[in-house]
Amino acid sequence: MRFPSGPALPLLAAGGLACALVVTAGFTGGGSAPAAAPPARHTPHPSAPATTPGPPASLTQIAAALGCRADVIIDAQELREGGCTTRAGVFRILTFSSDATKRAWLTEAQAYGGSYLVGTRWSVTGPSRSALLPLRDRLGGTVESGAGHGHSP
Repeated sequence: MRFPSGPALPLLAAGGLACALVVTAGFTGGGSAPAAAPPARHTPHPSAPATTPGPPASLTQIAAALGCRADVIIDAQELREGGCTTRAGVFRILTFSSDATKRAWLTEAQAYGGSYLVGTRWSVTGPSRSALLPLRDRLGGTVESGAGHGHSP
């Protein structure tokens, strides 16, 4: 079986998060939610310097810092997702209603590998860690990497 890779991964993870939010929301109407294990925490790459997350940035502000105009793909209450392409590659920008929602999405997305610049209620997926560093210099945040499952032929 071949696992998806590249720009489709954040879309798959966002779809999974949207499903999880819908399922979780169904339990708030009087029923009790099943017990769940606490979310796994991913620590930043050891060589990544910690930076102050700063205030939340909008999807438009992040795209402007990248030097592009993002096409919005998902515009929901829990998250907004957009994408754009620069000379450095394809970037996916996500903004979230809360840091808890961001962390839930990021935990799922990192299972597929990739590089993420993570700030307060936002995340940017880029082609590589080095492609995200200039954006980190402009917006702050921390570069994190996903473990990935590997690839099948």
